[in-house]
Amino acid sequence: MPEIEVRPIAENDIEALSDFEHSFYSEYVWQMSLDVESGTINADFRQVRLPRRVFVSYPRKKEAIFSDLKAAEAFLVAGVGNRPVGYVKVMADDNDLHVARVTDLVVPTQMRRQGIASGLLLAVMDLLAHRHFHTLLLEAQSKNYPAIKMAEKLGFNFCGYRDHYFPSQELAMFFSRFVR
Repeated sequence: MPEIEVRPIAENDIEALSDFEHSFYSEYVWQMSLDVESGTINADFRQVRLPRRVFVSYPRKKEAIFSDLKAAEAFLVAGVGNRPVGYVKVMADDNDLHVARVTDLVVPTQMRRQGIASGLLLAVMDLLAHRHFHTLLLEAQSKNYPAIKMAEKLGFNFCGYRDHYFPSQELAMFFSRFVR
């Protein structure tokens, strides 16, 4: 992992962060199946290898990510030297004052798989613990295999899903972890 410095976003970071490639490639998807019987509903997820690697578009428009900076509980930037190499945006949950939600976590393509996203999440958990949050939620598209594997590696547990969650109408999978 490169030595990164994590700091709050500055106004002059937005252009560089917007230029990051937000989309990714995946070879796997988490496929959901519903089994509805009288009095019982079972939802199962299983990891399925796709026949070929697919390009997955980021579920939000870049403009929307940076439009409500003041509403974010935290917006941290990872940097190497003076160059931004990742960011994470965290929102406080409207329904529970002690729960925060990672809505965006982006590292540019050439810097991925070096621990930068993990470093950002660890920094967020530390920050949230000091702000008296107890739980961090991470949302991911069902095709975002890299993010799901990272969540598992960092001790997040699957805690639910929501169909048609993203503006692209894709299914979201949710993972949670206690921060203290």
